[in-house]
Amino acid sequence: MFQVFCQGRDGEPYFSSEERSVKVYSQEANRIWGWSQFVKRSLLESVYVIDGWVTFLCSIIVLGADTIAVPSSNIGCDLGFLLESDAGTDVSFIVKGETIQAHCAILAARSPVFQAELFGTMSDATSPSITLQDMEPEVFKAMLVFVYTDELPEDEEFGDSVTDMMQHLLAAADHYALDRLKLMCARKLWNIISVDAFASTLACAETHNCPELKSKCIDFFAVEENFKKIVFTAGFMWLVQKFPDLAAKLKERVGT
Repeated sequence: MFQVFCQGRDGEPYFSSEERSVKVYSQEANRIWGWSQFVKRSLLESVYVIDGWVTFLCSIIVLGADTIAVPSSNIGCDLGFLLESDAGTDVSFIVKGETIQAHCAILAARSPVFQAELFGTMSDATSPSITLQDMEPEVFKAMLVFVYTDELPEDEEFGDSVTDMMQHLLAAADHYALDRLKLMCARKLWNIISVDAFASTLACAETHNCPELKSKCIDFFAVEENFKKIVFTAGFMWLVQKFPDLAAKLKERVGT
């Protein structure tokens, strides 16, 4: 496998697809090896030429002919089936009247909060179940899917409002110190943000300590077309009342 990069004027290789090419060659004889159109001359002259010279960096990887293919890991899929089957479960959660089974070792390995609840000073060895008062069953189930598979459930499983579900799931991730899940929810919320969802999404980021999402929301508000609509929504009025300091930051950002 032959890989070529153009070296920029800062001395560093450029890895974007426009300045990088990868080619895998077979052992066929009498074959021309190379690229007929690697990079446009205009791009070379404008970005890469230094004192009349351009530098190409090359790397070669030799692949053995008799390699043994190894499939990608399917541990997440296997653990997902384990969660669905209830086989070997040793702890149950009572969530709004619904009983949900799980495995102590897996929960403890994934979350320091579960570790403390199930095996640490917070644990109650005499209790076979844990009752959760402040979480919906659908949210807890979605969180368990992540705990076992390291993935979010499909959007179709979130019901009518993906935004509401993601906000509740982010809150759960914050509570159980599932940092990756928290950021996955934040990314999803940012990808689907809208004028109507702005206030609740920003409040979620503020309440559950997600500075990455908070910063993105403030940037969204700073776009003139957006804030002129947002300030007239009921959600923004609620935000001003519940989070006056945050509302002040928004007004400062847009210079009002």
